[in-house]
Amino acid sequence: MNINLSPDTQAFIENLVQSGRFTSADDVIGESVRLLVSRERLREQIELGVEQADRGDLLDHDEVFAHLRTRAAEIQRAAAD
Repeated sequence: MNINLSPDTQAFIENLVQSGRFTSADDVIGESVRLLVSRERLREQIELGVEQADRGDLLDHDEVFAHLRTRAAEIQRAAAD
C-alpha cells in the first residue's frame, strides 16, 4: 500500500521519530490507525447509546452507581487475595 502524505504530515511524523517517541514512521502510522479504530468504535457505542436513550432504554443513576460500587469492591477483594 502506498500512502501520499502532505509535507506537514511527513514533517510531523519525522519529528515524532527523531524525538524518540516512535522508532519508525511505520510505528507512527500504526498507532494512528489504532487510535482511529478506537475512535470509530467509541462513535458507534455513542450512537448506540443515543438510540437506546431515544427508545427510553435508560438505567436509573442509582442503579448504575450501585453496580459500579459493587464492581469496585469485587476488584479490591480480588487484588487483596
